[in-house]
Amino acid sequence: MLLDRIPNLDVELTALNRLAPAGWIIGANVTTYKGAEMIHTTYPDAWRKLYEEKNYFLGDPIALWSMTGVGSVRWSEVKLPDLRGVLKEARRFGLNFGVAFAQKTNGKRNFLTLSRADREFTNEEIAAIDAKFQIWSDLFGERPSLTAKEIAVLRHMREGREYADIARILGISEGTVRQRADKARLKLGASNRVQMVAMAVARNYLD
Repeated sequence: MLLDRIPNLDVELTALNRLAPAGWIIGANVTTYKGAEMIHTTYPDAWRKLYEEKNYFLGDPIALWSMTGVGSVRWSEVKLPDLRGVLKEARRFGLNFGVAFAQKTNGKRNFLTLSRADREFTNEEIAAIDAKFQIWSDLFGERPSLTAKEIAVLRHMREGREYADIARILGISEGTVRQRADKARLKLGASNRVQMVAMAVARNYLD
């Protein structure tokens, strides 16, 4: 999952949930023909169901801005017409205030939309998330290059083997195994061995 590319993912998701208690949605590597490579949302299930049933995406001014704009904008500042009353309907589910972010990286689009019921997002909050989202967008568009030797070590780690066993099987020293594992972990941005292997599997390095 592309979200795994975000450093300190658990901390960042907790921060988003706190900042946007009414819900949020993030989409990565969106193209015209293939759609989004990844979409993750915490919007209320009832709103998501209604949104899909009524195909609101085609008339949603926030979605349209996210697919054409770059930078950040409060929902209240989007000048596109809401001909289907999507934003009015969203308020029934507590999505009263919101802010949208959009970036384009390597020909693909990334977007993030946050919502809350009680107030507008402050300039400081928007600036802080915008700075992070620019970094995340760059990470979504990248695929770290792992060497064949690093992948070989990761494949054995996926099977639950310890460094000493991997060294014996590959005919190298245990120190070399650790070195290759450390390099792979840094490239993937993982914080530990378990996360490193999970990220390598999720990104299809070990197929």
